[in-house]
Amino acid sequence: MSALVTFVGCSLVLAGFAAEKFAEHRWLAASRPAPLDTFAVLAVTLPAAGLTLMAALAA
Repeated sequence: MSALVTFVGCSLVLAGFAAEKFAEHRWLAASRPAPLDTFAVLAVTLPAAGLTLMAALAA
């Protein structure tokens, strides 16, 4: 079970990094600062959820 939770947690963190990279490409293509959008929110919440999941079950 621990390996599965670690895999899910790491997947969430990596998905957050991918969302951040995608949001960065969209913002650079627009050539102007973008308002807060879904990808920016995902870039913050997905890694936080993954790390929280792994930390909660590590104790």
